[in-house]
Amino acid sequence: MIPILTLTEHQELGVIRLACDTRAPYRAREAVTAWVGSAHPSGEILVLAASELVTNAVLHGGDDDIEVTLSQGPDFLRLVVTDPGAARSTPVPVPRQASTLYAEHGRGLAIVRALSRDRWGSYRLPASGRRAVWCDLDLHPTPAQLDELFHGSA
Repeated sequence: MIPILTLTEHQELGVIRLACDTRAPYRAREAVTAWVGSAHPSGEILVLAASELVTNAVLHGGDDDIEVTLSQGPDFLRLVVTDPGAARSTPVPVPRQASTLYAEHGRGLAIVRALSRDRWGSYRLPASGRRAVWCDLDLHPTPAQLDELFHGSA
């Protein structure tokens, strides 16, 4: 029998602990793809969101391990990236855009914000002080949503 999820329940699809290094985003992309399969309707969105959140954790989260968790709700996937949360590093409430077209940094959270349709945030874990950054992604995005995300609105 397949369990039926209520609005507050999430089914965990996978958890991985990653060393905080330059290969962590690649390992996160590989893990989320393995958890949902390469043909999943949200695959491209999920891989991009995982890459952006883990890259931010590597760049701003401290030196300890990063944890990536993926769970599924009734109509969404929840991606959570937990890092040490360096004291100097607090996510801004509204993603900053890069100041120029040629800037190489400053777009990660803006990308996550767009992919999640503004369903993202962060919080501190009280017991450990670690920071969790999460986003909810559509489980079955429509072709129109995908077109808007990857090609912009007309």
